[in-house]
Amino acid sequence: MKKGLIIALAAAAGIIACSKVETAGDGTRKQIRFSVVNHLQRNKAHTLPFSGLTYPTEVPFGTFAWWTQNDWTGIAADQDNVFIDNEKVSYQLVNGRNAWTTSSVYYWTKSGKLTFASYSPWTAGTTPATDGFAAIPSYNAASGWQIANYTIVDSTNVDLMYADLAANCTQDTNLDGTAVTDGGDGGFSGVPTIFNHALCRLSFALRALGPKNANVDSIVVTVKDVDIQHIKYKGSFSQSANPRWSSNAADTTGYDFAPESPLTLELIPNTPENVAATDNYVILPTVRILLPQTLLSSGDPVAATDDQLFILKYTVKIHYKKDNYPESDPRYWSVSEITSAVRLYKDDIPAWKDNQSITYRITINPYTTEKVFFDPAVVSWEDVYSSDIIID
Repeated sequence: MKKGLIIALAAAAGIIACSKVETAGDGTRKQIRFSVVNHLQRNKAHTLPFSGLTYPTEVPFGTFAWWTQNDWTGIAADQDNVFIDNEKVSYQLVNGRNAWTTSSVYYWTKSGKLTFASYSPWTAGTTPATDGFAAIPSYNAASGWQIANYTIVDSTNVDLMYADLAANCTQDTNLDGTAVTDGGDGGFSGVPTIFNHALCRLSFALRALGPKNANVDSIVVTVKDVDIQHIKYKGSFSQSANPRWSSNAADTTGYDFAPESPLTLELIPNTPENVAATDNYVILPTVRILLPQTLLSSGDPVAATDDQLFILKYTVKIHYKKDNYPESDPRYWSVSEITSAVRLYKDDIPAWKDNQSITYRITINPYTTEKVFFDPAVVSWEDVYSSDIIID
């Protein structure tokens, strides 16, 4: 008996004695491999490009699997027979080509069915300072994914994701009922692992908009710093809960959202009534992945509240017309240093939700320095799906 088969049999040894489970023998055995496909490939008639939806090959993910004699029914007993227990799945060379695979070798069983639950990125639950996990995520047959005390990592954007359950898989049949073929990483074969974002993504777009007085020939608005305050950074996730994230009120912090990201905005000489809501914005280069949370709006003044706040620091330079004095002459420049604090709560954005990419559109009026106007927009985040878990 070959060494790989011995490992596979050892992996199946945790299955209870009353259930007879055999892995495929030499000559017919098919190794469990993971190839990542995006969700659009589930719909064979879909013609849109898949750009940006492919799971990143440099990020390992974790997987669990359970064996059942019959179909998975979503009761606790379905998880009695653990087949794979938080294995790290990485992109590596397998039989001459790159594929997603576990460190240990697993093979399909001859009988019964396998059900898979995967999450990303993989963790051993021991390094919350770098990957955000306080414990290894767990899957519950009745309530889905459970992630305890996850912490947002300030220095890096960790894209925490969980996969749809891939139930009742066998070595011969895909979830859509089609036969398994060895179509490579881009093919829809094996077990699809379809990821959803558990966190939210936040970005800002800014513009300068206002009338230009007749005695003014130039206005320059420079965004110097963007901060957010009173943001919840730690919480627990339950897939079946509504809302999915829960957190303690005391677990809040501030973020220097966009350090060293100055923007220079040219004034749009018009009024909001005459300019389309989406025109002439400049996107702040920084995007942050944050914890979903309910946004608060409680009382005035804004600076005295514990509500989630957007802090904008910017400079307005206005050059007044004067014969024989060019713009390079500082005597006819009016310079104002301004700091504005605005609640992130808006009627159309009362909360940040998982799997959302949220963009706050911000209009600065250089003649009204005490106020910043928001024009928020929310779009669905691109869903990222792991390739099929090919159990080969």
